[in-house]
Parts: sequence; C-alpha cells; structure tokens
Amino acid sequence: MTVLLMGITAIALAFVLFWLSARSRRSSGVPAGEVFYQDLVGQPFAARDLRSLKLGISGKPDCLIRTIDGIVPVELKHSKRPPARGGVYPNHMIQNLAYCVLVEEQLKAKVPYGLVIYGGEQVRRVELTAANREWLMRTIAEVRAARLAKGANRNHSQRGRCTGCGVRSHCDQALL
Repeated sequence: MTVLLMGITAIALAFVLFWLSARSRRSSGVPAGEVFYQDLVGQPFAARDLRSLKLGISGKPDCLIRTIDGIVPVELKHSKRPPARGGVYPNHMIQNLAYCVLVEEQLKAKVPYGLVIYGGEQVRRVELTAANREWLMRTIAEVRAARLAKGANRNHSQRGRCTGCGVRSHCDQALL
C-alpha cells in the first residue's frame, strides 16, 4: 500500500512540475521545442560555426530551438538592463538577425523569429522582416567597406564597451 501511495504521489508531482514548467515557458516567451544546438560551456550539444560564403559572415548562436514553426536562434546576454518597452539593443538585434540568415542558408530551414534573452529573464523577439533583412545587408556591406578601408572611427564614448572590444589592441582611438 505504501509503495502504491508513493507511486501515485510521484506521478502527481511529475504532472504538477510539467504543468509549472510549461506555464513558465509560455509566460517567458521561450518556445516549446527541441534544443539541438548549444554554444554554452558544459552543455552536451556540440556547436559549430554557421558560415555564409555568400554573405561573408559566420557565427555561433548560443542556442537553436527546433519548433513546429521552424528553427529559432537564441542569444543570451548578461545585461540586467535591457532596453525599455520590450526593445533589443541594435548590436544584439543585428547579431541575432545574422544568426537567422545563417540558419536559413546553412540549415535550409525556416526561421520564424529569433530571441535575445537579457539577464536570463527578459525575452525579446527579433523579427526577420524585409526591412530588418535589408538593414542586416546594409550593415554587412558597411562592415566590409570599413575593413577594406582599414579604418573605422569609434562610435561611442563608453569605457566599458571599449574595454570589451575585440579589436581594442589594434585601435588608435581606444579609450584609456
């Protein structure tokens, strides 16, 4: 009798936990689906660069989720202060848009949207609209032109951004 009662309790607890998990996912904006790619330390999935020879870009999203609508690229950001009114910082948006296009091209899959998650809780959607796709293509062209010109002017005065920049060691405009 005790074993039967423990079994019923375990099944009831499993249903409650499943329901709470599904409710939490729905309220957060993270879609239900299969996580089949992760570029996070200690995760069991191997991540490889997604590359577009046509666009000359590459990258590794933090996570890819296969949903019934397509594949959703997810980028996790540490910032605890996301933009107001559900926005996404422009540099995070362009990064996520690039992942959307890379997934389309390399995995030959539909991408309904991308996600940027701030501070582990603030989930923001990045829509792959025609206007956003055009913006991405213009940005890629501008970056390519700046690289060919071997010069680009720093566009900020924030010491923290400058400190974390990948080209700081070669920059003659670095903030000290």
